[in-house]
Amino acid sequence: MMKTFLKIAGATTFVAGVYLYSRKQTPSEFVEQAKQTFNVKKAAVKDWQTAYGDFKKSLAHFQSQLPKVMEVIDDIQRDVDEASFQIQPRIEEINQIVNHLGEKA
Repeated sequence: MMKTFLKIAGATTFVAGVYLYSRKQTPSEFVEQAKQTFNVKKAAVKDWQTAYGDFKKSLAHFQSQLPKVMEVIDDIQRDVDEASFQIQPRIEEINQIVNHLGEKA
């Protein structure tokens, strides 16, 4: 068991050494870069959390306003239906006149 652990630790150290050598980095430079990367990711997560919280607030506000919006839509639909009902006889008259004029031509 200890032998396996030592093999894994040795292999890990070797791979880390090769990685640092190929990047031409010292261990302290690697640690500093890792810290910077972590801080950037941490800031990104915080920004995402803020944006998500704002989205949830906006969605809740929209949902609270939805009944009013639906009421306005219903009022508009009722007005359109009423206007259509009042305009329909005139449209029929216009169509009759157009058809009559078309027959004379």
